Amino acid sequence: MKKIAILGSTGSIGTQTLEIVRYNRDIQVTALAAGSNIRLLEEQIREFSPRVACVWDEARAAELRVKVADLEVQVVCGMDGLIQAATEPEAEIVVTA
Repeated sequence: MKKIAILGSTGSIGTQTLEIVRYNRDIQVTALAAGSNIRLLEEQIREFSPRVACVWDEARAAELRVKVADLEVQVVCGMDGLIQAATEPEAEIVVTA
């Protein structure tokens, strides 16, 4: 199984990448990162169960943490969070969308 981190998961290329993942169960998402679209990011987290999810803004990250409190995902933010998502130890592939 290939493990992938997707930076920019809520944008056009990111959503297309997740469409491929959706139909190829040999790929597991380990990290997702988005700019500010926490509504779509929450949907992606619920569907793909990443270990780490990053949103740029701290206030939006706090809001997302509340929304996904029932899940086992670490919500991070800012540049440090983006670096954490990009270097998620299990990820073999990083897509920058």
